[in-house]
Amino acid sequence: MNTLPKVRNSPKIHFISGLPRSGSTLLGALLRQNPRFHASMSSPVGSLVSRILEAMSEDNEFSVFITPEQKRALTLGIFSTFYESQADKEVIFDTNRLWCSKLSLIQELFPTSKVICCVRNVAWIMDSIERLVRKNSFDVSRLFNNPNERATVYTRTETLSQGSR
Repeated sequence: MNTLPKVRNSPKIHFISGLPRSGSTLLGALLRQNPRFHASMSSPVGSLVSRILEAMSEDNEFSVFITPEQKRALTLGIFSTFYESQADKEVIFDTNRLWCSKLSLIQELFPTSKVICCVRNVAWIMDSIERLVRKNSFDVSRLFNNPNERATVYTRTETLSQGSR
């Protein structure tokens, strides 16, 4: 199988994932203090990878013309292009909540990478979100789709606890 050529001294890539309000932003801020590392709050790379995978899937009538090697190269191209400006760093930490759902892809593309998954008690996460909603009483949170979902602490918690949220 053809792979992209390895660039000498290219940075290692690791991934940060986890539930909202579980500490991934804080972890990124702590890692950023080391000049050898690149880390940010959240990157669009996960969404870009998801979109290109969808575009290369069986839903696209032209997907039969895309070889597995080309799919791999196109996906790796997203990472290399996005992080080109960070090539001087030893380690890049990409933060996105969806990486835990893409573990087989990560293993295939970056077999030596690690995934750091931030965890926190779900009740504490809900409490943290509720405190933010109440603190910003003049703002309408985009977490909720309509007035019924944001009406009370009970409807807010129920809404956020749904599997699709």
